[in-house]
Formats: sequence, structure tokens, C-alpha cells
Amino acid sequence: MRPTDNIKNKIKNMDFKASNELKQKMLEDVLNEQNKKQHSTQTPQSVWRIIMKSNITKLATAAIVIAAILVGINRFGGSIDGSSVAWAQVVEQINNYTKYKYRERVVRENGPKRPIMDVYHLNLSQRRQEVENGDIHIIDMRGTDAITVELKPDQMKATVTKFIGTGPRKDPHIIEMVKRFEQKTTERLGTKEVDGKILQGFRHAPNARNDFTVWVDPKTKLPVEIELVHTKAGQTIFMDEFEFDFDLGPEAFGTEIPAGYEIETLIQDYRPVKPKEITAEDLAEELKHTAYTIDRLSWITNQTIMRVASPLGTRTISYITGIQTDDGNTILIVQGDYYDMERMVWIPNQQLVLETPNGAKLYTHPNGSIYAQRFLDSFAKAKPDLFNAADISDQRITRMIVMPNGTVLGLVANKQISNDRIQALVESLVEINTK
Repeated sequence: MRPTDNIKNKIKNMDFKASNELKQKMLEDVLNEQNKKQHSTQTPQSVWRIIMKSNITKLATAAIVIAAILVGINRFGGSIDGSSVAWAQVVEQINNYTKYKYRERVVRENGPKRPIMDVYHLNLSQRRQEVENGDIHIIDMRGTDAITVELKPDQMKATVTKFIGTGPRKDPHIIEMVKRFEQKTTERLGTKEVDGKILQGFRHAPNARNDFTVWVDPKTKLPVEIELVHTKAGQTIFMDEFEFDFDLGPEAFGTEIPAGYEIETLIQDYRPVKPKEITAEDLAEELKHTAYTIDRLSWITNQTIMRVASPLGTRTISYITGIQTDDGNTILIVQGDYYDMERMVWIPNQQLVLETPNGAKLYTHPNGSIYAQRFLDSFAKAKPDLFNAADISDQRITRMIVMPNGTVLGLVANKQISNDRIQALVESLVEINTK
């Protein structure tokens, strides 16, 4: 809403006995003085004196004059109730709370859509997330091994994931980031009205990747809305509906599974992983879902399987089957416990580039070049005698392979590879049977 529109509405809706002509004349008087203010060095106090001396103001009641002037002062930089919040006051007030709740919405330019959820922080190590589809997530990072519980009440299913070697730790959450803003580097944005409440805005861009906007209630000096733009990642996080305390007790943050639920347990080992060459049998033993190996193809000249720390920053384990071909290409097949369609639901939203006769589907990756580079670089460090990182090509590609049973594999080619060879490679994938 434009400032002039706000002033018009304020005067129009004032509760006083006066004709419409009087209201219109007063509106013109106030707006004329505000327009002069924008092109002069007058202070709000001097504008007050000018309007008080105007003929039309003398005809209005004192209540009308005060209300109209307060609207003008608000647009000159103050607040409608005469208060102005300093950023240091906001930080001081936030520090009084360790429990808080908010609604989180994430908008992405590319990649999987994130559901809206209500997030409850009991403290910096315990969190509860209630997803719009009814799912409930519990995160507990107090122990040596962090634990997450994903409950699907409508299906009576639960997934428990243990992250070995990650804790104890605290959640570096957005509110904690906001607390670190320095007043001298935090920009004032003026005011805006939301649901009849006047909010004061602040902006802080600590680096080229993050841009924060925080809207504060001047009465409570607490955030009402927070927007975080990840400028380079093409993602914006919106937080609102804050409650700086809530009624949920500690039992709502427990990781015990309700009776009657079907439970799946996953282990993700975050302890340091050294690259190691393994066999197909080792791969099948370590993966919790179906493991695949590549049958010998005439154009494959070398093949090896490596266990490495995931180069994607997830601190999980990746299994890379690396092959070299007779045309000088290096191709990687990537597998991991987190590679399945229950977790990688974003894949069908990508471009389908190939479907094989056996039912496997190949899709593009939204960050395929980066994904390929990281895995090629990781493979080069793990197996330098087979591949040199200096040979990573600008032609590299990534394809996500969805097998008929829902298992997902990543395919990376250092150079362009024909669809005929991709199809032959996918059709050569066979399940590893250790029995």
C-alpha cells in the first residue's frame, strides 16, 4: 500500500463528526505538507507547527489533528504509537526465550517442493516439526548419536534414523543467526501494516549468500515475520505465526515410538570415513536396500568399487562403482542408503530423458554439473591411479536412475555418453545376491 493510500484510509475511517468536504480538505492539507517534507529539510515537529496553523486544521477537532499528524509522522520515519525499536532491543528480548514456535514455508526456484510445517523448538538440541500432511518429525541432538523420528500417523509407520558420531550438538537455527546481527550493520526498513498491526522492519545481509528481513512488533520487540533469501541457492525461507512460548511439554519431543507402529531403523555413520576399495559382496552387506553391480560390458576397460564419505556435505557414506571405457570416458554409478524414491521424491519433477525396456527411468538432476564434479573429484582422491581430477571435463553430466523397485542410483559421466551406451549400462545392472 502506498503511503498516501494509508493516510487516506486513516482519515476516512476516523470517528469524528465532520462533513466529507471537511475530511477531504484536511486530507489535502496533510498530503501537501508531506509532499513538501520530501523536498525540504523540515522536521516532523516543524510540519506539526505548519499544519496546526492552517485554517482547515483550526476548524477540526483536536482528536482529528492529532490522529492525522501521527499518520504523517509515521511516514516520516517514526511509528504510529510514538515508539521506535532499536535492533539491540530486539536481540535483548529474543534472548529471554529458549522455547519458540513458528510456521515455516520454503520456496525454491528448482528442486523438490518443501511442505509447510509448524516448528517447535524446546531448546537448541530438541525440535518437533508438524508437517501439513499430518507427518510428525522429532529431532534430538543431545546425545553422542543424534536421533530423528519420522511418524506417519495415517499409516502407523515410523522411521528412526540414528546419526552416529554427530553429537551432542546445537541447532544453528535462523533465530540464533538473527541474534548475531549487529545494530550498526542492520538497516531499518520503516513500517508496514499486517492484520491491523503496525510492524517495524529490519534488513541484514551478512554475506553474498544470505539476505534477512525481520519484521518486529514494536510493543513486544519480538519478530512477527522473518524472510531469509538464499541468494545463490535460489531458495527463500518464510517464517511467521511466532509464539515465543507454547504449551507442549517435554513428552512431545520424545523419540519413543507409539505402540502399534511399524518401525524402520536407519543408521548413518558420521564418523570419519577413509576411502576404501570394497567388493560387491561388501556393498550388498553394508547397504540397507538393494545393491547393484555392473555386468561386464565389452567397452568397459576397468572397474572398481569404492566406499567414500559423501562429497555432497551430508556426512553419509557413498558407494561409487567407477568404470573406464574404451573411448576414454570415466563413468560412475553412485549408491547410498538415502537413494530411494521415498526420500528423493523430487526426481519425477525433472526431465525424463530415457526409459529402458526393463522399466528403469533416467532423469536429469537440477544441479547435475555440480553433482558430477563433486563425485568425480571424490573418486579421483579415492582412486588416483584410475582417474585424475585434472581431467574433469566441462561436458560432464548426471542422470538419476530410478529402478523398477524404487531404488535410485546416480549416474555420472565425465564426458558425453550416447543413449545407446547409457541404456546398455543400465540394463547391465544386476542385484547383488549374497545368499
